[in-house]
This record gives sequence, structure tokens and C-alpha cells, in this order.
Amino acid sequence: MTAYTWRVTYPISVQIITLNEEENIQACLESVLANQPAEVVVIDGGSVDGTVEIAREMGVKVLTPGRLGRGASRRIGYLETTLPFVAFVDADDRLAPDWIEITLNELEIGGYSALQSCLRVIDPGTFWEKGWNQYFIETVRPTADTKMVGHPAVYVTTALQGCPDDIGHEHEDTQMSVDFERRGLRQGIGSAIAMRHCPSDREENLSKWRAYGRGYRDFVEGHPDRKRAIAKHMWWTIPVVRGWRPVIRGQLAQPIWAYFMASRILIGYYSRKK
Repeated sequence: MTAYTWRVTYPISVQIITLNEEENIQACLESVLANQPAEVVVIDGGSVDGTVEIAREMGVKVLTPGRLGRGASRRIGYLETTLPFVAFVDADDRLAPDWIEITLNELEIGGYSALQSCLRVIDPGTFWEKGWNQYFIETVRPTADTKMVGHPAVYVTTALQGCPDDIGHEHEDTQMSVDFERRGLRQGIGSAIAMRHCPSDREENLSKWRAYGRGYRDFVEGHPDRKRAIAKHMWWTIPVVRGWRPVIRGQLAQPIWAYFMASRILIGYYSRKK
């Protein structure tokens, strides 16, 4: 594989944290480089596969701090950059060639400190992938103002650099959003659409959702004022609102998918800490 070169157009650092993502990282980076950012950084958490080698061969900057957790790994990237904007992208994301252009434009016009993009699943085929696609349609839609921003998203670098240094591993995006809200910084969801590779089988999804639940539990321990909101999210929003509203569009299997998601999140939330 030869190193990629790209024409710099946008003053943004695109940052991707990875752990054993050799199946995803090349396609992800190709989509990122097509957007012509000034900087691309892969922050690896100790991969034992070819993730790091692939990223280096593609000519991007690679940092290998080891397994610090998502919050600490992201902090390394946004503290180090000198560029005015940072994009958080995951290895399973695929960006359209105009993703940065659209998102940066909307962020600056709207005076946002953080702007997430919409999401869709890449070629949804299985029951699980189709469920994720409907979930994204319901939950990640253009919104002028929101309290929660996920990924992929663009941030104002100085806003990120004002985050506390104890952002943890699980739901680090939620922790950042809470900090942004407390500081009175505007957050929203823009019109750009990114594609995502999602788990396609039952066991991988159930395991992922149990981890979500444990993450919510840890989040509530650090932010007890959010306990009621998290409880509503787990008991009502996921299984009822996001499970049944797609039925209006003819997606009759979505309530079953949402039941699996909500029930495994609750199992993770109420499980004992090890």
C-alpha cells in the first residue's frame, strides 16, 4: 500500500480513536481524506492487529498511547492540535466527500460549539442492521438545539480544550455534552449524513447494549442529577418512542428490535459492578 496524499482545504483535525479496527480503518480513512482536512490523527489504544500499520501506510498521523479509555484518548488529540476545529469520527463511520464542508458551514453559521451529523447504516441487510438504521432515523435528525451530541461530529477546538480532564471511557460523548450544556455552549445536529457499519448479529449487539447499560450506570454515579433522565431514556424513550414510531412508516419489526436493545441496556444498568 502506498501513502495517500490529499489536498488541504479545511482547517480541521479529524481524529479517530481505534482498537483492533483493521477491517474498518482503511475505508474510514479513505472517506475522511476525500474531505480534504488539514490533519488526520489516529489515536490507537493498543491494537494487536494491522490497524496502526494500515493507518501509517495511508500517511496520517498515528499516536499510540496505549489503552487509556475513550475520554482520555480523545483528550490527547484535541489538546495537541493547533487547528480551530476538531472532528470526532469512529472507525466504522464513512463520510460523504462533502461532509466536512456542510458540517463546518452549518456550525459556523449557527454559532455552534458542537454539531453532530445524521447517521444511516451501510447497506442494512440483517434484522439487527435494519433496526439500527431505523433507530438512527428516529434519534439523529437535524435539530437546531440539543443537549446531547454523538459522533461523527465537529467541535470548536477551544470548547473541547475547556472540558475537564476526567472524561471517562463509557459514553464519553454524553459526558462532554453535559459539560458543554453546563458551560452554556450551543450544540445541535446538522443536515450532513454519515454512513456507519453496525453489528450484524445477535450476540454482538446484545453485548454492546449491556455495555451501554453499564456505561449509563457509571454516568449516573458521576452525575446523579441525570438519574431521572437516564431512567426515562431506558424505560420509555428507547422501547416505546423509538420502538413504535417507526411502525407508522411500515417498520413492523422495530418494536421487537427496540425491546432487545432496551432490555439488555437495563440488564447492564442494574448488574452488579465487578
